[in-house]
Amino acid sequence: MSIESLTEKIKVVFNCSIFEFHKDYCYNISDELIRRGHTSIIEEDPRAFYSDADFTIQPDEACLRMGGSGIWINHAFPFIPQNEFYTSPGFVEELNKNSDYILTFSEEWVENQKHYGLPIFNVGMPKLDNFKRIKTGSFNILYAPTWNEELTSSKLIDINMLESKCNLIYRGHPAFNNSEIPLMEALSIADVVITDYSSVGLESIVLDIPTIFYINERYGSNGEHISNKAMEAGICVNNNESLGIAIETYRNNPGFLSIERNRYSKILADHQGESSIYFVDTLEKIKSKMK
Repeated sequence: MSIESLTEKIKVVFNCSIFEFHKDYCYNISDELIRRGHTSIIEEDPRAFYSDADFTIQPDEACLRMGGSGIWINHAFPFIPQNEFYTSPGFVEELNKNSDYILTFSEEWVENQKHYGLPIFNVGMPKLDNFKRIKTGSFNILYAPTWNEELTSSKLIDINMLESKCNLIYRGHPAFNNSEIPLMEALSIADVVITDYSSVGLESIVLDIPTIFYINERYGSNGEHISNKAMEAGICVNNNESLGIAIETYRNNPGFLSIERNRYSKILADHQGESSIYFVDTLEKIKSKMK
């Protein structure tokens, strides 16, 4: 008899009722749960409640428990330069009201999130587990600006210039924009990712994709937070001329900054390719200790 068959079965609900794109952060975990014989429900109805559930997975601090203990995973790498949002009293209060545990990306994030006062486990980022690069024969650039009006580069970057240099894939924030191509598919074919302060830029570093950050004059790329430090693994620009040069740098040398990407990849996200396994392992351990 396998070890998995001896494990008490658990029922997990993913609260994806706030934004459709939250489901992208849940699919791989759900698949691993089902593989082990557990029950997994990806729920979009905000009124749903499962009295027999063991856990509710919450991709947002405002996600309510739909049964069992609340597990906050955060739906993306926190990447706001001033990081005030994640330390604001309202955020901390909401998180503690709705969640009982935090499952986060790496030891760096464990340290960063200790001020929330909840038990924290390092499981990596399951969303990225099945990622594979695909060569298309074209030079593809994924441009993913942030939604924040103060920080977005969307009104500053010359889109015509980008389109003259590449096959351009534009993806606005999924809460406010519809995109024809899913993010992970776009990342899989991207030769370069351009962003400003979107978490997509940190995901591309973890995935070893050449990355360009269009930085804001006020916030730049300085700061002690890991989201700012990781910008060392990309080329930082602040005008269209330097953006064009950065694109050509990567076109001519895709390995440029690969050492830095590899370094920060490991700091940003542990257990790469196996995060869903670590995630479900952790749920099973928490459940066993509840007896």
